[in-house]
Amino acid sequence: MSGASRLIPLPSFMAVILAGAHFWRAGQPGLAAACLLLGALAWSRAAWVRLALLLALPLLSASWIWSAGQFVQMRMLMGEPWRRLAGILLGTALFTALGAWPLLRDAARRRYNSNSQSAASQLAALCLCLALLLPVWIMKPQLFVLERFFSQWGALQLALAALWAAMVAGWLSGKRSPKVRMRLWRLFSVVFFAQLVLGLLLESRFLLSGQLHLPVPGLIAAAPVYRGGGWFMLGLFGFSTLLAGAAWCSHLCYFGAWDASVAKLRAGGPHGLARLNAEPDAAPPPADDAVKEAVQTVPRRAPAWLPHLRLGMLGLTLAVPLLLRLVGAPVEAALACGLLLGLLAVPASLLISRKTGYAAYCRGLCPLGLLAKWLGRLAPWRVRRTGPCRRCLACVRVCRQDAMGDPRAACAPNADCNLCRDCVSVCPQQALSITFYGLPGTRSWAGPTFVAILAALHAAFLTMARI
Repeated sequence: MSGASRLIPLPSFMAVILAGAHFWRAGQPGLAAACLLLGALAWSRAAWVRLALLLALPLLSASWIWSAGQFVQMRMLMGEPWRRLAGILLGTALFTALGAWPLLRDAARRRYNSNSQSAASQLAALCLCLALLLPVWIMKPQLFVLERFFSQWGALQLALAALWAAMVAGWLSGKRSPKVRMRLWRLFSVVFFAQLVLGLLLESRFLLSGQLHLPVPGLIAAAPVYRGGGWFMLGLFGFSTLLAGAAWCSHLCYFGAWDASVAKLRAGGPHGLARLNAEPDAAPPPADDAVKEAVQTVPRRAPAWLPHLRLGMLGLTLAVPLLLRLVGAPVEAALACGLLLGLLAVPASLLISRKTGYAAYCRGLCPLGLLAKWLGRLAPWRVRRTGPCRRCLACVRVCRQDAMGDPRAACAPNADCNLCRDCVSVCPQQALSITFYGLPGTRSWAGPTFVAILAALHAAFLTMARI
């Protein structure tokens, strides 16, 4: 890389650092720290960082213009000279806007063809995460844990969440997506329960409302029925499910991560592989090192009666709190039922999952998973076969929902698909794709868009992952 190429980020770096100094002087250390973070990223060669700078620099220029208007108005009201001040601030705004020019020229010359789709998905994840969290920061910044401990620093947590969303979108777009998904899913659950433990043992400010709530997914539906109100969490669940479909169960559920992990320890093993490899016309599994680990074990099939059990659990989850409310049962009785659902059913299902090799809690007991499945049908995202299948059965090997069936006969997973995208990632022919309502012509943009939504929701929920 030539010396001239190394200096391409310099104008944008200087503009961002200058904005950070302005925010620091204005008493906004969180925004100043966010500018420092963006300034450090300016030296990165990642395509999505360049796109983010092209978006941020005009916004920072607009903030200089707004500040110029405020200061000029103040000077005019006080009868003091204002032209020099206006010239300096407007000149700074122009310098900030022109900082994007070298980036535009470099982008036009290089075009970033190999990374353009991933970069667009990462930038979309960053923007969507900001769109989800920015209203929270503006209206109630105390919901950010960093703001609770250090006043005016919530903007830094907002910037870190947006940066994390962009990074997650890049990781989920790669060939190692199945392995990365499980790691990110477990990380989300660890952060969720770690903040619960910290809130209970050390400091209540780690709890979202300052008060303890039972961290049982089914109570998201049961608690409003018992209280006759407080529908916020259920509404948030419905909103995220309408955005991401049934992927709520494979990316965002803080219990499902461990149920799936435990079930994976006891998959079908060599006997299952032998059974699949003995299928007529079945090609050998893919040899790509990035996906070999994901297809070495075959998930065991769940019994046919398991979905009926989950339907019964959903009925109980709604009927029991309604009954407790009608008979005027005290809160202690409702808490006992919630503890029964969380402390007895979950460990028992995890033991069953470990023994049987399928996610017993998610597929047989979790009532919220059934709601996610139903609401997910309203979401536009579908896994469809959009290319020729060579019958290697890699998708069957990696699917842990029994959703693929026989890929030689079906063009799409069945209704049990939770959009984990593992089958899409491991297919050596790239014959499976995320589509918009199943339309084959949408595969080029539906997949990156879906990944951006998942990454943004993951980062936003991770930021707010407190009981």
